[in-house]
Amino acid sequence: MSDPETVRFQCDTSSIDWQDLVSLFELTRLGGREGDKVRRAFENSTVVCFAFDGSKLIGAARALSDREYHATVYDVAVHPEYQGRGIGTRLMKQLIGMLPVWRVLLVADGDAMEFYQRLGFEPFGDVMGRVDNAKLFDTD
Repeated sequence: MSDPETVRFQCDTSSIDWQDLVSLFELTRLGGREGDKVRRAFENSTVVCFAFDGSKLIGAARALSDREYHATVYDVAVHPEYQGRGIGTRLMKQLIGMLPVWRVLLVADGDAMEFYQRLGFEPFGDVMGRVDNAKLFDTD
């Protein structure tokens, strides 16, 4: 593993190996993201950021935004072997730095809440969500 300072960040989708991203999601318990749907999700996002150790994909994040007021962060993942080394923080700062908005939302499970709170996120009282599991995967 490289020194965290030599990790390279890329904020576009050029030359991304999408299967590597699917594998990263599986390693970080973000399963359910697979196939061409992963590529389309990142290519259709407002901003994206990837982290590499050499040619190895070790982190990813994306956000959707109106580029004026609001943004929502999705699919933040850092390879387990690289967690706790500041890479996730740098990834999020890169991503948020590209968003010229006053409100950034995200969904985080209990294990990740402390990490996001260190980045200035806090519970946001009135947020609601609707989930349709039938749309999670492509249908053939």
